[in-house]
Amino acid sequence: MSFLSRIALTVVTLLSLSGCSIIYMQMGWVVYDLTDRHVTPYTMSIDDVDVACATTQGLQPLVMAFTRVTSTDDLAGLMMNMMAGACAEEEAIEESLTYIRAFKNQNINEAKDSRIREKREFAIAATRQYRAYQHMVDEFGEPGEKCPSLNYDEGVYWALGNLAGLQSVLNDLKAQSVVNVPKDIAMKSVRGLQCLDNDEYWGLPLAAQAGLWILMPDTAPEGTDPWVELEAAARGATESGVRLAHAVEIIVADGGGHTDRVKDAIRRHAASLKTNPSHRDYRLLDVVASRQIRAVSDRMWTEATGSRTPVGEFGTFWDDVDESAAPVMDIDDLLD
Repeated sequence: MSFLSRIALTVVTLLSLSGCSIIYMQMGWVVYDLTDRHVTPYTMSIDDVDVACATTQGLQPLVMAFTRVTSTDDLAGLMMNMMAGACAEEEAIEESLTYIRAFKNQNINEAKDSRIREKREFAIAATRQYRAYQHMVDEFGEPGEKCPSLNYDEGVYWALGNLAGLQSVLNDLKAQSVVNVPKDIAMKSVRGLQCLDNDEYWGLPLAAQAGLWILMPDTAPEGTDPWVELEAAARGATESGVRLAHAVEIIVADGGGHTDRVKDAIRRHAASLKTNPSHRDYRLLDVVASRQIRAVSDRMWTEATGSRTPVGEFGTFWDDVDESAAPVMDIDDLLD
């Protein structure tokens, strides 16, 4: 091949590659726009968590692959990693129930193995949730120092990104800190949530703040009862139809060993599901919160009875007294 032929072939090749790169770049922006404008809002409006898990996990490689030819879509990355983290968290919860049953049956090998599987799933959840938090930081900046300027939709991403930060710290602790999520993210996330209006964002900012006051009593203002504030946040969440604050209340109470408070909060949550429908645009968030609460109920039922919350009895407990039941006649009275 002559020298001129080689030059010509090189030019054609470069032009071809450049053309493909331009096409990929344009396609990438189209995919980003479709994801942010339509896929994410639609997914947030459905009530099928399993479908949402499959959707986000299946789309993530496709959407994020375009970061090789465009800039990163941090909003899409935030949502997909947060949802994928919630999916791994559910797997961890299933393993924890397996552990309880195996332990009760003195199946030591199965109990030990299920505990290992549980920690592995919590590590996956923490990794994904930490990535979601990092995408939020890349988009809006680090929380805790100053509040970014946000419209309502951006505030939703900010709320969920900070919530993902909190969850990543908690789940990393459950996984024996193998992910090494920085622990100061928890405090930063709580402060970040305070940038949002409590009523507009489903009582979540107040719930996070009250939860911190319970965990760190010295930080609570004088004369403030954090539990009262937490219940107030839960009431606001009921009215909004996005009951994330209910999950915060129950997780905080459960973590502190306040069994009576946990039962009361679960009863209130179950009752609210019958009277207040989920928010039309954020139905998925409400369902995810409810499943996290049901997971606590399942663990309590399994510890007490060996099996999870019976179908149709969410909001009740094994030791409840049925006051409506008719009194049982004592056979001895008939013999006297």
